[in-house]
Amino acid sequence: MTVTPSPSMIEGSASKNGWTLFKESFQHFLASRLNRFSFGLTVCLLLLIVIAPFIAIYPYDEVNPALGLSPPSWAHPMGTDQAGRDVFSRVIYGARTSLSIGLVTVLFGLLTGVTIGAVSGYLGGWVDEIIMRIVEIFMSIPGIVIALALVSVLGPSLPSIVLALSIRRITQFARVARGSVLSVKSEDYVTACHAIGMSNLRIIFVHILPNCIGPIIVLASVLLGNVILTESTLSFLGMGIQEPTPSWGTMIAKGNEYLTFAPWISVFPGLFLFLTMIAFNLLGDGLRDHLDPRGGSVV
Repeated sequence: MTVTPSPSMIEGSASKNGWTLFKESFQHFLASRLNRFSFGLTVCLLLLIVIAPFIAIYPYDEVNPALGLSPPSWAHPMGTDQAGRDVFSRVIYGARTSLSIGLVTVLFGLLTGVTIGAVSGYLGGWVDEIIMRIVEIFMSIPGIVIALALVSVLGPSLPSIVLALSIRRITQFARVARGSVLSVKSEDYVTACHAIGMSNLRIIFVHILPNCIGPIIVLASVLLGNVILTESTLSFLGMGIQEPTPSWGTMIAKGNEYLTFAPWISVFPGLFLFLTMIAFNLLGDGLRDHLDPRGGSVV
């Protein structure tokens, strides 16, 4: 007897197969020891955003001049700074500050840049020429110079820092999205979408972009570490997050004058910044090799 599967049975089977494929792909990604290390370190760093208030021993802005420049001890595992503030608590909250800015900046840059790049690559012609010439102008200027200029004009507030850091990321996402769209827009399924009268917006966002997601994910993971480093650089130069809000860059800068006799003020935030850069860069490299075995830069 032949049983005709119902639409719900077919949908459930497709969903199960898709989930199975995802699990197999994820397991294959974690088969590499380096990928396991970078993924685990990244997850731990992102968890700091959530659990910072629960593991911080003291309030990050609690001042105690009597304990200023105290070395690491049981009471203060990473010592105290010149104002007697607990370095461990400030490093943990600094992770929340830096990682939150990085995530918001990359997400904003991804949504804006991918939209611009996808429209540019799909429409082509004079629209593509104008958009790409603007992108190339911004790409020709070092990102830190753009960020410093914008923060100098707008002031070192959180929205202006995010905007300043987003400009360069928008152009990077736009270039990658445009290149990916150009490589798939001539495929047969896109031609079929045109033939049945589907709108351009639906073709771009429903049918083309899902097939370009690999390079975009890789770029996002790489840029996250880059954004955090740039934000720390701005804070180091006094143009980023302002006191008393903790930032790794600000902590490193403030500890420079005490580096010879109280190195823990700068060493611990510098160590966390180093681990963050290592984690996201290794994760990006692993994702690139996993999603595109042929290798090559996505930027």
